Amino acid sequence: MTALETALDVLLADPLRDARSAGQALGYLGGDVPPDLLLATGRAVAHLPWSVDLPTPRADAWLESSFPGWARSVVEHWADGRFDCFTQVVFSRGNDVTQRLYYYVCELQRRGLVAGPEPLVFDVAYIDRETSLRHTQAGLRRLADRLGVDDAALRAGIHHANALRSLFDTLQASRSADGPLYEKLGRASLFADIRPLLAVHPLPTPGAVRRRVLLAGSLPPDDRLHRAVEAAGASVIAEQHELAPARLGPAVDAGAPDPCEAIARQRRLAPLGPRSVGDAATRLCDAARAARADAVVLWLTQDDEARAWHVPAQRAALAAAGLPALILTARRDDAGDGAAQEIEHFLGEPA
Repeated sequence: MTALETALDVLLADPLRDARSAGQALGYLGGDVPPDLLLATGRAVAHLPWSVDLPTPRADAWLESSFPGWARSVVEHWADGRFDCFTQVVFSRGNDVTQRLYYYVCELQRRGLVAGPEPLVFDVAYIDRETSLRHTQAGLRRLADRLGVDDAALRAGIHHANALRSLFDTLQASRSADGPLYEKLGRASLFADIRPLLAVHPLPTPGAVRRRVLLAGSLPPDDRLHRAVEAAGASVIAEQHELAPARLGPAVDAGAPDPCEAIARQRRLAPLGPRSVGDAATRLCDAARAARADAVVLWLTQDDEARAWHVPAQRAALAAAGLPALILTARRDDAGDGAAQEIEHFLGEPA
C-alpha cells in the first residue's frame, strides 16, 4: 500500500474530521449541488458520509422500504448527532431520494425526533428549456442569499471549483490502473480538499492493465466493486454515477455577468443523477469511449428504479458499439449478493 492510499484511508475513516474542527461547517447531499456555491461560502464543506453496512433501526422505523441503504444510513447518522458539526445542510432536489430526505428531516425536526443542522434545498430543473434554466438560476440566487454569498464570493467560488475540475481532468487522463486508489481519491474529495494530500503524496507511476473497465449505474458502497475488477486482472478507469468526479462537469464561465446564470447553465451539462435528461444509452456509450474502456459494468441496486427504465436501450447501444457489458440489475446495495464473483467471471480471470 502506498503512502497516498494510507493517507486516504485515514481521511475516509473519519471523513468529518475537518468539518468538526473548522466550526460553522456546511454539509450537502447530492452530486449536483454546485461546488461553486458551496466553496463560495468560505466555510469547511463536506458531503454527508454514508455506510450501507450500518444497522439503521431508527431510519427503518421512519422511512419506507424504497429508500436505499445509503439514504437510511444518512438518517441514522443524523439521529445519532453525527452531523451536528454542520450548521446547515443543502439537499438537492435533483434526486428524488435526496429531495424526499429533505422533507423527512424537516418533519422529524418539527416533531422533535431529531435535532441537528438546518436543512436547506437546492431547487434545480434539468429539462433543456429556458424556463428550467431560469428556475435553476432563481433557486441558486435564493440559496446564495440564504448562505450569505454575494456575486464577488460566487466568482471566487467558481475559480476554486474550476481548479478542482482541472485537477480531476488531469487525474482522469492519467488513469490506467489501480482503480481502488482512484475511487478513494474521488470519494475523499467529497469530504475534504485532496490537493494537500497529493502535494505530499504524489500518485504512483501508472501501471499496465489488461482490461480497462467503466463502472456505471448506482452509487457504489465504497471501493469493493473496484477491488472485484482488480481481482480479475482488470481495472476501473472511469466511473459514471452520481458522486463520481465527473459530477463536477466542465468549467463554469467565471467572467459571465451573472454568476448564478453561469452556474445554472453549467449544471445542465453536468448531472449524473437519476433525473438526468437526454439519451442515457448514448451518454453511457460516450463515457465508455471517452475512457477508452474495453468493457462496461453497469451495476444497479434494487432501489434505483429510475435508472432501470434505461437498461434495455443501454444494453442495445453497448452491443451495437461492440462493447462487452455485464449488466447487474436489482442488486443489493452492499454488493453482498455475489456481484464480485460475477464481475470476476465476466472479466475472464476469477480470483
